[in-house]
Parts: sequence; C-alpha cells; structure tokens
Amino acid sequence: MDDLEFRRRVLSDPKHRDQDIIGALTENEANSKFLDDVLSLDKQIHHAMKVDVPDDLADRILFNQTSSEESNVIRPNFAKRAMGLAASVAFVCGLLVGQVNWGNVLVPPAQASLADTAMKHVVNEKSFVSVIDEQVTSQQINAKMNPFAFQFDEAFPYHVYYLNHCGFGKSNAMHMVFQGEKGKVTLFLTGIPTEKALGFDEEGMTGSVTPIDDSSLILVGENGEDVSKIAEQLSKIIKPMS
Repeated sequence: MDDLEFRRRVLSDPKHRDQDIIGALTENEANSKFLDDVLSLDKQIHHAMKVDVPDDLADRILFNQTSSEESNVIRPNFAKRAMGLAASVAFVCGLLVGQVNWGNVLVPPAQASLADTAMKHVVNEKSFVSVIDEQVTSQQINAKMNPFAFQFDEAFPYHVYYLNHCGFGKSNAMHMVFQGEKGKVTLFLTGIPTEKALGFDEEGMTGSVTPIDDSSLILVGENGEDVSKIAEQLSKIIKPMS
C-alpha cells in the first residue's frame, strides 16, 4: 500500500484496521504518527461538537414568546451557547488545517472547474510523485482505465513514472505522471464530462482539458510544454472498450 492510499483510508475511517493498514503502520513510523494525529483530531472534533442542551429549553422558548421580560435573559444565554459552538468548530477547523497535510484527499468545492481541480492535485502531490519511477507498462495503464470503459489501442508513447486512481472533485480519475518534452506531465482521465476543449496557464504550469465522449482528459505540464499536441496524440489512441 503506497502512502497516498494509506492516508486516504485512514482519513476515511481512522479506526478501521485490516492487514494492509497494520502492515503500513509497522513498516513506516511516519504512517503511525499520521494515524495518531488523525485520531487526536477526530477526538477533538467529537468533543467540540458536544453541546449540552438544557432539559427545559423547549419550555423556555415557549415562555419567551409570551414574556418580553424573560426574553432579556434567555436570548443572551442562547446566543452565548451558539457563539461558543461556532468558536469550538472554528478552533477545530484551524487544527485540521495546521496539523494534517490533507494533500489530495480533500476535494475542491463542487463549483471548481476541472482545470482548478487538476492544478490542486499537481501542486499538492509534486513532492511525492517527483521521486517515484514505477516504470509503468501499457498493460497496467489499460487495467487502470477499465473502470472508465476506455483503453489505449496502441502502446503508450511516453515513459510513465506513476499510475493510480484518485478522488477528483465529486468523481474519480485515473492519475498518471509521464515524461513529456519539457518535463513531467500529469494526466487525469475522469468520468466528468466537458463540452469543449480548453487550455489554461497557472502557477508556472500549462494545461488542457479535452472531451473524450462523456469523459474528460486533463493534462498539466511545465510551462512551455505543448500539452495540446500531447492531448491530440493521446485522443487518437484512446478508444471505448467494446
């Protein structure tokens, strides 16, 4: 189990244990520390969300509707409780951001574009994938494409360093890193449809989104990489599975 998969599974269910999780904890001390941090945060969230409700709250609210004098007492108390809850939640959210490197586990907002989602993945995972070379084969690539009902009908024309599935917004994607002409290029194939092809440049990188039937092919490369040319080349050899 790689580090990304371990983090996804721990964040999804911190208390779940199976042989893969136990093995990852035994083999890597950093994984154990990550799990401890997540469990600690889970406990803090649970504690912060506990707000005691007075037994007579319903009676006090009803009484408040008929007694302007009592409202001066009840409403401030209720407001203080609400403000206390908001402060607790804000505190826990701050801990989450400060202590856990969510990386590609956290998904962007629903309104985020495919380009934004892809860029966030690339930026967050750069330090991890930059040192990996799995020497992925064309057979492995097509196996990962099975859930999306596509395959390459020719050998993949670039050296592939990394291949996996990942969360992509509200959907999933095949995630690949391969060697382009200027440097490494990241590819995402997702079942999220797009109406037309588009290009984008941001944070020193360049990218493209290409419709593939009811799916999308997203490429992100270093500035100066001709990703449109690569997208055109790959689009010609991606075929629906029969």
